[in-house]
Amino acid sequence: MTILGIMTHASRQPRRYTLYAREAERLGFETTLLFGPGNVDLRMRRVDAYRYEEGAWRRRRCRLPDIVHDMGFYTSPDATRRAKRIKSLDSGIPFTGYALGHKWTLHERLLRTPYAKYVPETALLRSPNVAIRLAARYGAVMVKPRDGKQGKGIMKISRDAQGARSYRWQEGPFAQGALDAATLVRRLNARFRPSSAVVQRWMDIRCPRGGVYDIRALVQKTEGDAWRLAEMAVRQSGLGRIASNVSGGGTVRPMANFVAHLYGEAEAERIVLECRSIADGLPHALEAAYGKRFVELGIDLAVEKGGAVRIIEVNIKPGKKIVRALSGEKAYADALVQPIRYAKWLSDRRGSLAKGS
Repeated sequence: MTILGIMTHASRQPRRYTLYAREAERLGFETTLLFGPGNVDLRMRRVDAYRYEEGAWRRRRCRLPDIVHDMGFYTSPDATRRAKRIKSLDSGIPFTGYALGHKWTLHERLLRTPYAKYVPETALLRSPNVAIRLAARYGAVMVKPRDGKQGKGIMKISRDAQGARSYRWQEGPFAQGALDAATLVRRLNARFRPSSAVVQRWMDIRCPRGGVYDIRALVQKTEGDAWRLAEMAVRQSGLGRIASNVSGGGTVRPMANFVAHLYGEAEAERIVLECRSIADGLPHALEAAYGKRFVELGIDLAVEKGGAVRIIEVNIKPGKKIVRALSGEKAYADALVQPIRYAKWLSDRRGSLAKGS
């Protein structure tokens, strides 16, 4: 029998993972091991983990699991480094899916896919002058931490209408007063090391009554190694916000009705179909571009004023709140454990594990 591993930053809170262990047991896994990157001994091929036994979690030293699902958000450099080492193909530990890398890596890979036309103009922030130059060209840009998550640390820099060399800086709901170029350079230097952020052309995704919105498509691998669209929904921010993440207080809306209200029924139908086409095809294209498998993706799309669809971002550990909001608790629970079902399907086909594809 096979053993499932769950790697996470929260390995000292095993009760949070009981749902996944019960599903693994139902599927026929021998047991589930819960651990963090620091608990793995690659040389001895052992792991110090919580083992799910008879409905309870018990601390044990065990052999390495047969397949691992990574659910962690690692913030410390040491944990990040260890996780990368464990997930490297030469570690010999198969995972359900692998990393996309930081935002600049993702941008470069997206440009290698048939979906490059949907990628907005983006540059690496090698110096503050990059942001100033692009803000002057496009009127406004978004500066995003290269390794940022959940919309944290994002800011908008816009050219001030009152002066050619004057700019406005916005984080969260409030924009600050006009800044000259020298002050803006100092602020960007204080916030970002060279090449630690990306600069993206600002896209006008404002709602008529304030705030912004985007479209999140949650796609997941099924037991047949096919991608399934689990949910697609609008995420709408609060008033004045520059990012629409649900974790930051955004609300979830049904997509078709929301877009129809903005663009009318006929144009909304075209936009919905285009977004679905991206959600259906982009996962395959990314696996081909990276040469490795993924288990689930959160694809964030923008509909710019006028109706043009763009790819904002892709995440490998997407939240499932849009499923709960639109489809209820049962669908939400199914979305949570779908990666465990895929893990079982993979583990039953050991030849598929070694190369991550």
